[in-house]
Amino acid sequence: MKLVTIFILIGAVTAFDVIREAFRIIDDSQDPCENFYRHACPIGSDRDLLIATAYDDLLFRIKAKSVNAIWNNLEIEKTLLRIPSRELTTTNNFIGGLFLAQCEDKHVGREDLVNFLKQIEHYYFQFSGSNCEFDECLSALASDHNCTRASEKLKATLTKLDFTFFDLSEFWKEYFRAAKQGLDGVNALLDGESKQGVSKVQHLIERMQKKLISWVNETDWAINNGAEEAIIEETLQVHHYDNYADSMRKNLQFLMKLEQDYLKCLRDTKREHDFETFCVLMSIFASIEKYPDLTFFTFYNAFNAHPQLSFSQLFYDMAENVGESAGVLGSVGYIAGHELSHTLIENANAPQLIPYFSNESMQCIQNQYQKTCDHFEEESCGASDNQIDENGADMLGLQLAYSLFEEEYQGRMNEEYIRIQNFEEYRSITMEQLFFYSTAFVACSGKSQKQRLGDGHSPLNVRVNAVFQHPGFRKAFNCPANSTMVESFNEQCIIFGKGAPEMRR
Repeated sequence: MKLVTIFILIGAVTAFDVIREAFRIIDDSQDPCENFYRHACPIGSDRDLLIATAYDDLLFRIKAKSVNAIWNNLEIEKTLLRIPSRELTTTNNFIGGLFLAQCEDKHVGREDLVNFLKQIEHYYFQFSGSNCEFDECLSALASDHNCTRASEKLKATLTKLDFTFFDLSEFWKEYFRAAKQGLDGVNALLDGESKQGVSKVQHLIERMQKKLISWVNETDWAINNGAEEAIIEETLQVHHYDNYADSMRKNLQFLMKLEQDYLKCLRDTKREHDFETFCVLMSIFASIEKYPDLTFFTFYNAFNAHPQLSFSQLFYDMAENVGESAGVLGSVGYIAGHELSHTLIENANAPQLIPYFSNESMQCIQNQYQKTCDHFEEESCGASDNQIDENGADMLGLQLAYSLFEEEYQGRMNEEYIRIQNFEEYRSITMEQLFFYSTAFVACSGKSQKQRLGDGHSPLNVRVNAVFQHPGFRKAFNCPANSTMVESFNEQCIIFGKGAPEMRR
């Protein structure tokens, strides 16, 4: 039976502290030393990711700030959203069928047909004026008195981008959503939302870079193989993306180009209502190789597009409003460390960014994840080669975040953060325990976990329990040697720094 958790809060809380709130879901009937992930994040505790759901109010507030903005009131999107795309065939058949209907309509003259075909040349094949080429010159089809033959010829010609209508429209709905979310987020940020959080994330990354460089200079396998200078150079290249004005400009250009092409197509066809779907298609084809800017976003994610690190606005809010630094380091610090670590974690058999990576370190990481899987498998899991980058980034990211925590909380690790009550018993949560709880909370899902085919990420429960092989975890929770968490630990994987493998060529 899950035990009810009651807070006794220490100090006043004014902003929304998602980490403090997350303590309401922990299950003290589950021993943290037996399965920490399911102690901190019980099955059924949330329909999906805890943090993403907890920020519904923030996302609503961000959206509300720009509800009247031009990017939230585009005519092309209104049409795109009401197109019954599941009922339509491929784009080729749709356009060919539309041509056939016009060709057989006695009220439609040759000039109108030519104009229709010119729209296709301009948007679909991206020709201007009379600069078409070979069979992509379509105007002659308007003079063919056999409408069916002309229609079939048009369908056969339109093979450049032959999508099902449903796939195309759904794909572009996602593009619209991503561009608009980016604009909504930047607009809110410029309005003062989470600005301090941006600076805190930037500072975290800079501190971690310095820490990593000091570790690389003490890493035998890097030194023995003459790779330390190159690894340091790659580390220094990494930077936190914060050019939000540029992101806003790019996404506005992306959306406004689509809107302008759509409205121009409607105007040029002179039959607006009948050609709305056609003009949506034409504007999409004109921008088929253009994409929204995804360097700033509000959905729950972060990524490393070396040398650039990008974070969701949700992490900026956490950095700004989580009241205790140990909670920030365990959550946002872990995520920042993970993204930074992507630059330095490699498959030792085929390194890409850095010239050399320790095979022994790689094997240590994978062995730990496999052993964690063996102990905590829920539906499916397993350590495979395509997970090396993510698994290693998890582990090194946690080590970086904990190292900053150690420096900041020297002599204060056992201070009380909050006290929780389960029936008649009280239990203090220390600052060191807060750090580890925070890491679990940012990866918390109440759904049973399974390995997704082709996904480079291990299941969330495996990711969290695996990185807690760190000796600080066992100390923080006083886990006995025969507990499941400790039994699932291999020897700690030291990737960079003193104690890392020597690995001579």
